[in-house]
Amino acid sequence: MEEKRQKIHWIIPILILVVVGVAIFYEWDLGSRINPEVTADDVIELSEIVNSQIDKGMDRGTFYISGISESELTNINDYVCSVNGMVDKYVIHTKVGKKQKITFYYEISDNFYVMDKYLNGTAIPEDRPLAFKLYDKTEEILGQIIKPSMTDYEKELAIHDYIVANCKYGQKDESKEYAFRAYGCLVQGVAVCNGYAEAMSLLLTCAGVENTIMTGSAEGVLHAWNAVLLDGKWYQVDATWDDPIPDMGEFVSHTFFNITDDEMDDTHEWNPDIYNVCDGEKYNYFDYNKKVYTYEELESVITFEAARNITGRFEFAVTDYDESKYTYDFLKNIPGVLSVSHVVNPIGDRHIITIELN
Repeated sequence: MEEKRQKIHWIIPILILVVVGVAIFYEWDLGSRINPEVTADDVIELSEIVNSQIDKGMDRGTFYISGISESELTNINDYVCSVNGMVDKYVIHTKVGKKQKITFYYEISDNFYVMDKYLNGTAIPEDRPLAFKLYDKTEEILGQIIKPSMTDYEKELAIHDYIVANCKYGQKDESKEYAFRAYGCLVQGVAVCNGYAEAMSLLLTCAGVENTIMTGSAEGVLHAWNAVLLDGKWYQVDATWDDPIPDMGEFVSHTFFNITDDEMDDTHEWNPDIYNVCDGEKYNYFDYNKKVYTYEELESVITFEAARNITGRFEFAVTDYDESKYTYDFLKNIPGVLSVSHVVNPIGDRHIITIELN
């Protein structure tokens, strides 16, 4: 009799665990069947749904997920690339193996309210004072640089050039967090890469140009930049890397303006599973503006440009760069040119040469 009681004592806890496990699994399975739109089988699917919810201004979302590791959940913002916000925290409700019911809580950025007002006329909430300032600046900038007759390429170029010419790379000591936001770039004029990328995305979206923020690393350092859709093809653009250090005032580089994945991966790394393939070539800055030369052609082009502007800066792409062959002594024969300096950046199978005359 005592032996039977002992068996019952250890059987009951097991039965309870089984019942609880079945209930949890049933809850997950039923929830995923009823809500397929918030069910994801991998982190890429999950990040796409999260991006969509953040872009709608939602403050939270509940999901049914499987096949996603704890590390992927913890680092979900590495996959979420929305200019409108990020995941603030998450809560796991049920879990059986890798099947989980989970709620994400979002931090919606000022950018969302600015774009919603600019595009839809929606009032900015009174408790978002920075959004009001950012909206006024966005409206001012776009009114200044964007014209109705512009193509998407022309809009992108105008936005890129404005940001590079009017923002310095860095952080203000009293408000370092703004440097990571469009607010720092556009309102304060000081930002790091994430601020440049947010500002590009904000202005492009308001101007009606489809785009996304890309995140990864550049030369081993965490980095953010953009991808832009033009005539059905995607291009990568990095305004931060086109802003010379030390700052050169109004001079704007276009080395990283509308280049392909193959060209960008010499210096940048990203997760290709997250982003669209960027293989557009037509709207590369140097191709589109017919600034691609051989060395033989370049000498006459530079001579012509320098004769018109003896203190100017010029950019060209060359297809046959050879360090031993490329000299600029011929420029010293132009009256008024006192000195010549140049920077060479390899991009894919060609080199971008920036020449500065004094």
